[in-house]
Amino acid sequence: MTYFLIISAIIVAATTGYSIYLLNKNKGQLAKTPGLMISIAISTMAGLLSGTITGILSGEMFLVVGISMIIGFMVGFLAGHPIGLLAIVMSSMFGLLGGIMGAILGVLLIFINPIILLGILLGLFIVIIGLVILFILADTNQKFSVQTEELSPFAIIAGGVVFASLFLFLYSSNWVEIPVKTEAAQAEASQTKTTQPAAKTEIDVTDQATPKVKILVTDGGYSPNVIRVKKGAPVELEIQNPGDNSCFSKFNMPDFNINNADLKIGTTTLTFTPDKTGEYTFSCGMNMFKGTVIVE
Repeated sequence: MTYFLIISAIIVAATTGYSIYLLNKNKGQLAKTPGLMISIAISTMAGLLSGTITGILSGEMFLVVGISMIIGFMVGFLAGHPIGLLAIVMSSMFGLLGGIMGAILGVLLIFINPIILLGILLGLFIVIIGLVILFILADTNQKFSVQTEELSPFAIIAGGVVFASLFLFLYSSNWVEIPVKTEAAQAEASQTKTTQPAAKTEIDVTDQATPKVKILVTDGGYSPNVIRVKKGAPVELEIQNPGDNSCFSKFNMPDFNINNADLKIGTTTLTFTPDKTGEYTFSCGMNMFKGTVIVE
């Protein structure tokens, strides 16, 4: 999967760079409105793909969104620069939005099928940027023209149906082994040996002056996931994370100033002092798995 991500990143960088090069080379021959639309198309697609690739590689939402926003903005600025100030504003904004959407999509794809879905997205990117390059060449070179009437819409629809059918076949068939399924199965088998089944368990340490609570990360969440503590007593959490699951790589308990704490493989120690009574939530980085701290 890593090699495919690297190849995808090279393709995106090369085609985006060539498109921006053509814009700069032919900026005097492009009208303002077509140039604006071209710069928006380049920045949106480049931001979307770069965000998706970065999200799959990292899986950490905060970092990925930040990097993708910067990449999208930079590509948008460079794409709009040859056209004018309005193009810079619009393409930078669309590059920014594309980067955010791509980052979220990339992080979510980790838990689905990154190879197949990224391949489809990369194919659409190549088609759209290819059309952009064709437009620039046709609009700036009188000897080169593209007759869109010759492109039958029925052929495009038929091609889409064929590829969609192929995608569904690959997803449901046992003929093709999807890498992400293999990795998920290996991770699940590894964690099964080292963790206990997730269940709603409760621990009460209200009778301890300085309690230490051990929390185990399992496939289904945290164990224990209900912790009773005493107000004013400093609590030490020893969180054991036996697997490399990106969803559990962060730990949040915002009511007690624990935000996006890193949980590496092994044991991580976190401390907090409950200064108010009530029920408070702790969760993973994506807010999918949760637990409760009850302060009495």
